[in-house]
Amino acid sequence: MDIQLSKPVALNERIVSLDVLRGVAVLGILLMNIVSFSMVTAAYDLPTVYNDMAGPDWWTWLVLHYIADTKFMSIFSILFGAGVCIFMDRATLKGHSVWKLQTSRMGWLFVIGMLHAYLLWFGDILVSYAISGMLIATIRNWKPAALFVLGFALMFVIPIVLMLFIYWTMQFWSEKEVLAMQQSVILDSPEVQLEIAAYTGSWLDQLPHRVSLAFMLQFIVLPMYLLWHCVGLMMVGMAAYKLNILSAKKSVRFYVVTMSLSALVGFPLIAIGVWQKQLHDWDPATSRFLDSSWNSVGGVFVAFVWICLIMLVCKLGILTFARKAFAATGQMALTNYLGQTILCTFIFYGHGLGWFGQLERVELLYVVVAIWVFQIIFSLFWLSKFRFGPFEWLWRSATYLKWQPIVRKN
Repeated sequence: MDIQLSKPVALNERIVSLDVLRGVAVLGILLMNIVSFSMVTAAYDLPTVYNDMAGPDWWTWLVLHYIADTKFMSIFSILFGAGVCIFMDRATLKGHSVWKLQTSRMGWLFVIGMLHAYLLWFGDILVSYAISGMLIATIRNWKPAALFVLGFALMFVIPIVLMLFIYWTMQFWSEKEVLAMQQSVILDSPEVQLEIAAYTGSWLDQLPHRVSLAFMLQFIVLPMYLLWHCVGLMMVGMAAYKLNILSAKKSVRFYVVTMSLSALVGFPLIAIGVWQKQLHDWDPATSRFLDSSWNSVGGVFVAFVWICLIMLVCKLGILTFARKAFAATGQMALTNYLGQTILCTFIFYGHGLGWFGQLERVELLYVVVAIWVFQIIFSLFWLSKFRFGPFEWLWRSATYLKWQPIVRKN
């Protein structure tokens, strides 16, 4: 069947628990991304950059490191893997050109991600998802056990081994390279001052720094770390979908036990990582290539704590308004993800309000909550009038090479 003749998934085919979980994930991601928007790059990992080692700012960093850092991105990746399964399975049942649709869908997501990364914000994840989405589509029919085992191996073993290898090679680095890494966490260093000048300046002033970082993330971090981690998480997401874990169909006991075991594994691993960072005096190289691995592993288990908690809420039918609000936000996840970039770059960058580097970590939480409230209200209002979010509609229309109906019929 030709792409032009294919039709997208109907609204009544949506799995509500996935929308609720996706809504929690896209809002939760802002808890960490807000730091990348508002502070210099090194501050994302290290509270020492702004000397946030005591008081409310330290506790803000610490709590978010335990419950948010990598956790919501992991959930988002798991859901993306499930989404690939759902999209291709339903397209197959309807007799559509499955691979044409998947290629078109991921191709346009790649385009959106590239525009996002180079024109707005270097921290884009959509390019990684588009590439990973094509790779995992080839194994979507694997059995859940195989997806789980290989997924965990890919997301943990390969990235950690590569990080350890880079750490080992540091003994061969030149003094200039070592000095550059050490200065990357010092606010008064020339490198960091150039970053501050870029993002407190105009959009054109920001462009060189944004392009160089986006290039580095896509051509170094992506193949060495992010691709393996994303693909592994997506494989786990496909397995979890096949086992009905993400549709809130498992027993209450299953979710409680899984949540408890995940917490018992995840939180201690993260604690070890924090202890190691303190033991190594927050050294940027050791923190990045060695100590952060504890959170990379522990964070996935804590992500499953969140997943089980949300599935329990959906299964028990409690918090009705919250579920409706999160479901609407999740149904417009792409719009809300890109919307966070548009809002935050306006708030913090020089072409907008210019608040870059002006707020403490704890003060950033007020901005996060304000954006959450706005996006929830906007999502509920928009979906009362329209079938899809604006960016979801554009993506769907591009995927099917045909303008999709957007106005909701009452």
